[in-house]
Amino acid sequence: MTQKYLVTPALPYANGAIHLGHLVEHVQVNVFVRALRMAGEDVLYVCGSDCHGTPIELNAAKAGKTPEEFVKAWQIAHEKSLTTFGVDFDGGFGTTHTPENEKHAGLIYEAAKSSDHIFVKEVEQLFDPEAGRFLPDRMVKGTCPKCNAEDQYGDQCESCGATYNPTDLLNPASAISGATPVLKKSNHYFFKLSDYQERLQAWTQREGAVQKDVQHYLNRWFEDGLREWDISRDGPYFGFKIPGEDDKYFYVWLDAPIGYIALAERAAKATGRNWEDYWKDENTRIFHFIGKDIVYFHTLFWPALLMSAGYTLPETVAVHGMLTVDGQKMSKSRGTFINADTYAEHPEPEAYRYYIACKLNNRVEDVDLNLEDFAQRVNSDLINKVVNLVSRTVPMIHRNFDGIPGEMDPAADAMLEEIKAIALGVEAKYRDRNFSHVVRDVVEIADKANRYLQDAAPWKGVKEDPALAQKQLCTALYVGKVCLALLKPIVPEVSAKTAAIFGLGDEGFTFSNFLDPIAPDVAVAEYPRLFERVDPKKVQALVEASKQDLGEKPAKAKKAKSKKAESKKKEPSPKNEDGVITFDQFMEIDLRAAKVLEASDVEGADKLLCVQLDVGELGKRQVFAGLKPHVSAEDLAGKTVVMVANLKPRKMRFGMSEGMILAGEDDVPAPVFVPGGKPGDRVR
Repeated sequence: MTQKYLVTPALPYANGAIHLGHLVEHVQVNVFVRALRMAGEDVLYVCGSDCHGTPIELNAAKAGKTPEEFVKAWQIAHEKSLTTFGVDFDGGFGTTHTPENEKHAGLIYEAAKSSDHIFVKEVEQLFDPEAGRFLPDRMVKGTCPKCNAEDQYGDQCESCGATYNPTDLLNPASAISGATPVLKKSNHYFFKLSDYQERLQAWTQREGAVQKDVQHYLNRWFEDGLREWDISRDGPYFGFKIPGEDDKYFYVWLDAPIGYIALAERAAKATGRNWEDYWKDENTRIFHFIGKDIVYFHTLFWPALLMSAGYTLPETVAVHGMLTVDGQKMSKSRGTFINADTYAEHPEPEAYRYYIACKLNNRVEDVDLNLEDFAQRVNSDLINKVVNLVSRTVPMIHRNFDGIPGEMDPAADAMLEEIKAIALGVEAKYRDRNFSHVVRDVVEIADKANRYLQDAAPWKGVKEDPALAQKQLCTALYVGKVCLALLKPIVPEVSAKTAAIFGLGDEGFTFSNFLDPIAPDVAVAEYPRLFERVDPKKVQALVEASKQDLGEKPAKAKKAKSKKAESKKKEPSPKNEDGVITFDQFMEIDLRAAKVLEASDVEGADKLLCVQLDVGELGKRQVFAGLKPHVSAEDLAGKTVVMVANLKPRKMRFGMSEGMILAGEDDVPAPVFVPGGKPGDRVR
């Protein structure tokens, strides 16, 4: 029986353009959804712009627009950007500023109120005496009470991640007038989050609910005890009024996640389905994908609201890390704060999808976009290995055999069995969100077929033994078909073009048909160009275009930095004065077990070996190691070594080195072996 899934990425805030950091999440979710659909599952896939709150109000005023006009413009821009990268949602891309969302927010509020989980309390709130209004979280700035970082908003510190009330800020100032606010009393509505602590603990500790790192993070909150949650804001406020009130509004973080329900209702109507089958059926599997910066709201507040109103709880909240570019935070000055629309004018969007998939797993790890490695990996793996199996064979089959592929080579049966065994494990890896493993497996399959093709050399044998050459070409083409079928969730356009070569319909490849043999007597279509190589010049042009900022003004620089940040700036070297590093600095080194797939001498280098490594979930890595005087390439092959996995890739004249093999033992730089070690395992 078909399983029902509801899948959502976090809702991008209607306050700025979609950038490559957003796309890490959106690509991850889209790949997951496409894989489920490839398996025949019933998936409702929804998203929209998060539209309420004080930043919207403030920035709309700066732009000379109403909040409604402001968010509508960003909604349209968001949908356009996401569609360019193959990200499209059931019923289209919506917003949280809808009658449906207002309805659901009211219903959930009333359910919580009727079960005595809502209460009213008088609070002291910051008030701007010049503007004559209360100052909710984002309308006040000051010094973080936890880490002393300056110029922080009144709800959460961007430096240390702490959450707090605006009244907790040190040296507060109004973001509207700059005036020093005064305290003024007001009645606010509170949700009794503490009533749900035990249920939330049990829910988050379930296998698969959240990653282990997230569990440890949440345990700190549970140990301190969950606090009452202020869910109201005083008007004027851009949001939904609380039922029965004239000047009280729902806090944006109450109605924003409820938007998932409203968006599901909208999408269900558009696709002829019933939204309650997804939100009120315990058999539906709900997956939320979010960044690590909003864990608190999605794993505590949001599930508690669902509990209060009797909705189905998410099966999994999948948390991912942030995007770095060349090992650093995205930067406008360096041209690495890259908007989606800017990227789309340069390398192909599916190149980014592929590269990000190479880096994604089910852990809470930051994803690094190394711009040099980006071009090299897409070109060397996707184009030179995978696409090559189709681009070389289809034209030859047309030139020599009128497009008729014929039968496969019986001599390749053993290789094909190995390939099928690997291929049959790919669906499970998609479902487990281990997309880097998927890419690794596909590249391994392609490597086997390319070695077969190179050894067979049908371009030579086509005149001497055309029947055999035809079989060899058909075999290589079959493996290319399998590879691009398996990559369908990652590079859907390339996969669709490949499916068309074999006359498959709109559905294209599925997990039911991707291993089907090629019809021997039915001509394949002419080869369409499947993919453009990534031109390093275009990557550089992308960086230069991003430096120009494409119409968006850079955010005003912080007036002051936290003491912590200042301290870091004063220390140009990670070493202490005595030349040693601290234990914490040592612990930042990521040591992994890596299996040597292949090792070879480097021409023109006396000491270097070129080593191809399998690092499990981290994929394949190439390392140039000065080990030749101490171990032969033949002796190294097949061994499991220790490598430094988070070393910044370094371009050498021989190629890119993507890590370091750990060596030592009695002053001899021989590699450190890990007998029986599994590729990708952490060594410490």
